[in-house]
Amino acid sequence: MAGSQPNSDTGRAQGVRRDTARVRARDGKPDTGRVKLDENLRFRVALFAPRLELNGLTVYTRNLMRALRERGNHVMLVSPVGPLSETLNDAHDGGFELPGNGRLGFFGWRSLRDALTTFEPDLLHAVCPDPALPAVRVANHTQLPLAVSVHGVKPGELPQPGDKHFDAYIASDQSVRQRLLNDCRLERDRTTLIRDCAFPEARPDERDILSARRRQVVGWVGPLNEGCGYKSFIEAAMKVQGRGADAMFSILGSGPVAGAVRDEVEARGMLPRIVVVQDLYDYGRIWDPFDIAIVDSRQPASALMVLNAMANGRPVIATEGGAVFDLIQDGVDGMIVPRDNADALSERILMLVQNPPERLRMAKAAFEKVEEDYRPVDMAQALEAVYAALLADEPLPKPFEAKGKRAARSFA
Repeated sequence: MAGSQPNSDTGRAQGVRRDTARVRARDGKPDTGRVKLDENLRFRVALFAPRLELNGLTVYTRNLMRALRERGNHVMLVSPVGPLSETLNDAHDGGFELPGNGRLGFFGWRSLRDALTTFEPDLLHAVCPDPALPAVRVANHTQLPLAVSVHGVKPGELPQPGDKHFDAYIASDQSVRQRLLNDCRLERDRTTLIRDCAFPEARPDERDILSARRRQVVGWVGPLNEGCGYKSFIEAAMKVQGRGADAMFSILGSGPVAGAVRDEVEARGMLPRIVVVQDLYDYGRIWDPFDIAIVDSRQPASALMVLNAMANGRPVIATEGGAVFDLIQDGVDGMIVPRDNADALSERILMLVQNPPERLRMAKAAFEKVEEDYRPVDMAQALEAVYAALLADEPLPKPFEAKGKRAARSFA
């Protein structure tokens, strides 16, 4: 991307998304792929996100903004509004509302340009490689470095092979980074791994969990799309009810198959036992109604939904796939079941419903794992190192290693 002529607005060559003015040189030390940061250096980041719906991408967006801001950085959010928009109002320093389809007309682009000019970002960060987001076009226009987070390996979640649109590719787990290197054929110096984070929200309530009078509520939470696993959940609820367990069930989410979900519940005669919820009064408290959380790993950034439930003191049953095996030690701090296996799911639900002490032990173990291994400060510091490397035109830092009791596996 070596440039030809300087850009009159930025003073940098056309096509070069770098600005080294704010990063201290490494004082002649050997090239390690890392930069030496001024301890007082903070960044202004324009964050691009898809529609703020009830899914892991929105949770990631919230955690990323909050983690950066608690370290003294400033964040501007560029995103279409959605059901969770209000929960993020206090998580950023400024925002710009994109149209729902992501398409900006002439006046929309001018408004976005003016908003960015006012905010004066040092760099841009897209929370996923969604081509509907205008992040790449903005980066090309402003000549600012652009990072992107990658959360999965399904179609649409990975960049195209040999992609050159982004300056840094941040994988959420080891399998994603390997796919970026092997399948997408990206440069090693432009990819890294940064573990997700979670903010501890609510410790498990021992008195509430052990109460013999409380009827347990099992919640399936996530977007309602084709293949999202809701049918297995309904079948599992029927099996649990057939075993005489006194439990209620709920499906919380919205999406193209929401109508089919309600029809399926009604057709199975489960409307008295399964409550289908599409709208909440407060999306910032999605786990409050539930005692046990069910997360299907096929939803976008499912790891963040798992972590968020754990951070809210809920025992989690997740389906196999993605980063679930890295997040949960089956039977210790959560449970893992095969996808679309109602028998396995019902057995795990029944065990937790009928065994409050085990539910409490598992919830405590999950909460402690979040506190120890998924600290927001670690994520923020790792992001700052990536940002500094981008601005200094350096190779990205090596994959992040956790500072908690359980260090993340490192791989070059």
